[in-house]
Amino acid sequence: MIVTLCAVLVLLFLAVILWDIVAKGSGVISWSFVSDAPSEGMTAGGVFPALMGTLFVTLITIIFSFPIGVAAAIYLNEYAKMNFSTRLIRASIRNLAGVPSIVYGLFGVALFVQAMGMGRSIMASA
Repeated sequence: MIVTLCAVLVLLFLAVILWDIVAKGSGVISWSFVSDAPSEGMTAGGVFPALMGTLFVTLITIIFSFPIGVAAAIYLNEYAKMNFSTRLIRASIRNLAGVPSIVYGLFGVALFVQAMGMGRSIMASA
């Protein structure tokens, strides 16, 4: 009963927030906002480069991480013998799952952008 009440309360707050976003944003969103580049010092114009950058970073990340992650999971579950190194890898995976993604982002900036000199690029972001 209490859990249901809490869930309904959270969904109510979510509905209010979404309604506020739609009510205030529907007059601003247009095709030119989605398809144009920013202008006037990033205070006007659209969000097209940001949308394309997000799409490219996501696709490149999927291309690199999905096969490696699936292969590692299959290997660890099906083929790896249970020894010290396997237990250490599994414990590391469980620990890494609890780290906020911003920490990985800061590590990526330090490694790829600064140490490897990739600069601010899509490949460094992915």
